[in-house]
Amino acid sequence: SVSFDRSVYPVPWTAGDLSTGDATTATSTQSEAGSVTAWLTISDADETNDTLTTTSTTGAGAILIKVTNSTGTTTLFTAGSTVSSDATAGIRNAELGPLSEVSMGSSDFEVGIDLTEGLGYSAGAVTIQSGDVIQAVYVDGADDAGGSSTFYDSSTFDLRTGTLTVDKDVYVMGSDMVVTITDPDLNVDSASTEAYTLSIIEWDSSADSSELLNQSDFSANPSKIEETGTDTGVFQTVVTIPETTVGDGNPEYGESVTLTYVDVGLSGESTVGSDTADIEAKFSISNFGAIVELDKALYNW
Repeated sequence: SVSFDRSVYPVPWTAGDLSTGDATTATSTQSEAGSVTAWLTISDADETNDTLTTTSTTGAGAILIKVTNSTGTTTLFTAGSTVSSDATAGIRNAELGPLSEVSMGSSDFEVGIDLTEGLGYSAGAVTIQSGDVIQAVYVDGADDAGGSSTFYDSSTFDLRTGTLTVDKDVYVMGSDMVVTITDPDLNVDSASTEAYTLSIIEWDSSADSSELLNQSDFSANPSKIEETGTDTGVFQTVVTIPETTVGDGNPEYGESVTLTYVDVGLSGESTVGSDTADIEAKFSISNFGAIVELDKALYNW
């Protein structure tokens, strides 16, 4: 069998495509690149080595990874050679090399595929867009019947609109606020946890009409907004509500605050940056003196 790790992948983007919370693409702060990693797993009980190859040479492997879009189907990668190599225009596609056994004796083999916004191959380049399909093709030379069978798996690329939330409607100055971005487009690798600079969120209130959360006025733990686990697409941090100043102003009791996350990958669009939307969360600073708090804002099970 052959399988991808996800049925839907986010559309890749390049460094500088993400927007800060004040709707600017400040690459000095929001410089994260959106190279998507797709993990391909092949299970074949006939293979008992710690790697899987389909050839004994450095030539192209027989495992094919294709992308289908509005212009047709293109083979972008091969896998199963004894070595990996980059694509060369007019000569060859990128070769992923041997697949590594997931665990000893499992006969499950995997390889990571680095998917950038523009993917070069022997005859040119392909730009990954929403709605494109990635397909893997594996030929088993000795199936259960003793013959040869070809196995397939496919996944799609898609953009999805995110959300921004806080854990309360009202906060006392100096208390902790849990900020959550839920956006599968930011989850570029299911095997790792991603983190993004807090300039991705803007604070807007009468104390200061525009201040990014990565500024020194805000104390955040962790210092970036981090994915809550591998492959969750949920990103959180804990920010302490300032008691003294926010930018050039002073926060006041009863003040209303709007947090803004500018989503650059919206549902229905073809590429990242085709359109944007301000995703907002609102809360107030308490004008009463009582508050009940737990000793932590986040707990493990």
